[in-house]
Amino acid sequence: MKPEFSVIIPNWNGAAFLRRCLSATTISASASGLTHEIIVIDDASSDESVAIISNDFPNIRLIRNEKNVGFGASINKAVSLATAPLVVLLNNDLSPREQMLHELVWPLENDPGVFAVSGKTVDWYSGEPNHVNMFAKFIDGNFRLAYENSATLTETMFFQGGSCALRREQFLAFGGFSSIYHPGYWEDYDISYLALKSGWRILYNPKALAAHVGQGSMKRAYGAERIRVVKLRNRLLFQWVNFSDPPVVSASCRYLPCTLAHATAQANNAEILAFREALKKLPEVEKLRQARKRWWRFGDQELFARFANRGNLC
Repeated sequence: MKPEFSVIIPNWNGAAFLRRCLSATTISASASGLTHEIIVIDDASSDESVAIISNDFPNIRLIRNEKNVGFGASINKAVSLATAPLVVLLNNDLSPREQMLHELVWPLENDPGVFAVSGKTVDWYSGEPNHVNMFAKFIDGNFRLAYENSATLTETMFFQGGSCALRREQFLAFGGFSSIYHPGYWEDYDISYLALKSGWRILYNPKALAAHVGQGSMKRAYGAERIRVVKLRNRLLFQWVNFSDPPVVSASCRYLPCTLAHATAQANNAEILAFREALKKLPEVEKLRQARKRWWRFGDQELFARFANRGNLC
């Protein structure tokens, strides 16, 4: 019998977290009362990850990449191989609470207009929130993220790629996580924004709760300074790929020289390097925009207006 949802956990050298993550995920999946499968896609780990999964969790489906391809490509591959109509994405350094998977899945089962449901994560040690309900604002040409520690199920602009559930078929139809953001960051916000412009809704459910116990594998792999550049570059790429309203595009372009001038004056090399790297990807940006135009039903100003009164600026 085909499972009702598939859990996908990407892993790269996460041996320190896997037993805790997989044990908690197994309990949460069983507590949902729904048929399911749990998949770990291992991105060519060099630690004991594969042995831990094979020996300690034989009922978990293991997919192995022969070479390291990164977060987005790993997720896309696993989603394409999953067998359920709904897919739950969990980072390997999360420990889901018992009701988490149920709380991620049931809104999708009950509302066909919802593309994804995002969960809440808190620090394992302090219990302080580290990812809540996220929005964006466009103020005087400046694109700013905002957050809200919502207490109940509510609409959101972005789902968190490491703590969410979504519709498999539509995710694949959108092209999955775009490779333009490799090695990571902003690909979940990117496809969230595409879904909103296409007329889908995204929900945030604070009852879908998990504890975050990791140290950030991306920073360990690339270093903090490189990740800072990647985040700044991908923030620019997000805007160039997604913004289509002429007033928004024009205001964004006018704001950019001010940002670069300030970065130059402050000797902010990361900001300058990020801009240069983003420029090199302009052919990819244009190709992606052309492919996505068929999905766009709503404009940027409509989306920002819908969430104008939500969230505090980060």
